[in-house]
Amino acid sequence: MNGPLTGVRVLDFGLLTAGANTSAMLADLGADVIKIESGAYLDPFRVVGKMDDDEGWWNRSPQFRFTNRNKRGLALNLKDPEGQRVIRELAKHCDVVVENFRRGVLERAGLGYQALKEINPRIVFAAISSQGDTGPERMNVSFGSTLDATSGIASLTGYKGEEPRISGMDVNYPDQIVSLFATGIVITAVMEARRSGKGAFLDFSQREVASFTLGEEILAASADPSHSLAPRDNGTQQDAYCCRDGRWIAVAHDEPGLASWCADRNRDDAVAALLARGIAAAPCNDGNDLLNDRSLAGVTLVRDEHGGLVKGLPYRLDGKGITIERAAPDLGQHTDEVLRELLGYGDAELTKLKKSGVTSTTPTVGDV
Repeated sequence: MNGPLTGVRVLDFGLLTAGANTSAMLADLGADVIKIESGAYLDPFRVVGKMDDDEGWWNRSPQFRFTNRNKRGLALNLKDPEGQRVIRELAKHCDVVVENFRRGVLERAGLGYQALKEINPRIVFAAISSQGDTGPERMNVSFGSTLDATSGIASLTGYKGEEPRISGMDVNYPDQIVSLFATGIVITAVMEARRSGKGAFLDFSQREVASFTLGEEILAASADPSHSLAPRDNGTQQDAYCCRDGRWIAVAHDEPGLASWCADRNRDDAVAALLARGIAAAPCNDGNDLLNDRSLAGVTLVRDEHGGLVKGLPYRLDGKGITIERAAPDLGQHTDEVLRELLGYGDAELTKLKKSGVTSTTPTVGDV
């Protein structure tokens, strides 16, 4: 892997989106990201995206492959004392840990920040959780929908007079944005660790990050307690209209008869005509539109070496978007490679770990 973060190594316990996408963006920038899973505990995206019941189903999930490109896969059972020992050995050779388990999971395994800091004082430990590492709600489990609600974001969605609308499983907006913030702060912390020789514990509350994006609304409420976060009528009608070619456009306007006007025109012609008249209008793009837009190459969606869709980068470097140098790993695909390379393990040690089930690459019954 080549890029600005070449030479940075990440132990990746990230799951689903919040954790796994943070480490994926570090990998996109050239970091050597080692994703830790095992047959005893898969990234849930492998199961959520289950395509079939045939052998190897856990390696074919589109959701998993979408979010875990450019990583190496290492199978180690976190519940096994031997697996825990190997991870502590690996931590000596790593710069970053990314995790979004429920609070206390890694501490109980002897793999929390304080334990790994003793092994490697320069380690940057990014803990991404629902409510943060402290406080009365620290043990709460959440998903994007509950974070939409508790952060205040849902109060601004939907139409006036209707119920709030959450972003849903297909988006999970709070999960997406926390990974953007976390990636940037991890990079900053690594730079400081290399300067000072001291790592850091980075405590990310997904709810707090999501609420942070509503700063102007919270400020308004602090100045006026009667201020409501509910969607407000700004005096201009806003709606989406179907055009002659079956495509939709979004328009902000005050003119009657726009629905029938749009129905007589193709989408792109309607948008161009409205913009020429000074009316705010835009096409309602779908996934295919974004995938085929050359101006967004490598930014929205790209395809990996297997032809599968992969999430892009939200920015460009030197005018370029994401480069897929390695498709998302099969479960434990690089186990022997990583343990030989970083810890100097030979055939005897690798065989012992396999026979004991520590490096199992087949899901146990509980995961199926």
